[in-house]
Amino acid sequence: MDTLTERLDSWVEAGLVSPEQAERIASFEDIRAEHTGFSPATPGDLDLDRRPDAPSRTTVTAAPPRPPRADRDRTSLAEAIGYVGASLALGAVALLLGELWADLLVGGRLALVGVLTVAVFGAGLALRGAERGAMRRLTSVLFAATVAGVGWFAGVVAGDLLDLRWAQTGLSVGGSMLVVAGVLYLWRGGALLQLAALGSALLTAGMALSVPDLSLDPVWYGVAFATIGVAWFLLAFGGWLAPRGLAEVTGALATLLGVQVAAFDGATVPALAAGMLGAGVLVWLSVRHDRLHYLIVGAIALFVVTPRLVFELFGDAIGAPATLLLIGLLLVLLAVGIGRARREVVHDRTDPHGGAS
Repeated sequence: MDTLTERLDSWVEAGLVSPEQAERIASFEDIRAEHTGFSPATPGDLDLDRRPDAPSRTTVTAAPPRPPRADRDRTSLAEAIGYVGASLALGAVALLLGELWADLLVGGRLALVGVLTVAVFGAGLALRGAERGAMRRLTSVLFAATVAGVGWFAGVVAGDLLDLRWAQTGLSVGGSMLVVAGVLYLWRGGALLQLAALGSALLTAGMALSVPDLSLDPVWYGVAFATIGVAWFLLAFGGWLAPRGLAEVTGALATLLGVQVAAFDGATVPALAAGMLGAGVLVWLSVRHDRLHYLIVGAIALFVVTPRLVFELFGDAIGAPATLLLIGLLLVLLAVGIGRARREVVHDRTDPHGGAS
């Protein structure tokens, strides 16, 4: 049975509790252990004598002692030292590159970027078995830096060694980062690698559309970004991506980005109408599933898309009054939705026949 510390770290990683809540729980259990003399027993620690002729007896065995507070403080200190060291190293590299990069040959550039990327990845591998939340966070940062290093290396190969055009170079950078970020995310998971994978996918799609010698309309870029965002949201909604809440929010924001890009020129009204429809679906899902972050993103999308759509449809003459009217109606609908969601949640929790939710 995992210790309480390991379970709290896993809950924080899954987004069930915040780091501050986990710290308060750990402090509470420390204080309770000092007063009682033992930690809460796990189900495996209970020895029940079920013989019918024997009295009921429960034997409580103390759980393995939790690490002292000093050990956890040292872990946090190690994490802080790691971040400070990484920041200083990045600053030094930036200064060196600013002075020496133009004078380096292609081989020197590849060697420098390759050594830095391998060093960061090796540090992440060395810490991959750490069970502490602080060390796991540091590992995620190192692996995310590895993704960036791989993209940098690919950019040097494509731009300096092969002398490719900027779109082809960007496609090489995005594709290599997407592959590495996807592999690392499937292996380790985590919020940073998830964000790296989504960003790499958007970059790859944009650069892929820029490679042909065609002047594509912005609507195609918007459709590509929105498709990736919708797919990302659906994967998170189905439980395939974790942390789920972060993936749902970033997928919805990527969809909103696609709508804005598609509406930049050309099919403005259809793109904005699709954006309003998607925002309405998010608001409905927030009421249906009691998810506050759906409501927040849906409200942001509505307030971003609605004014543009109103002015496109009605022009400057009645655009401002119509916009104010629609925004007022949207606020009323949002208030009704929030009130209904809270009422249904309270009803579910207090219904004596339905049980606690």
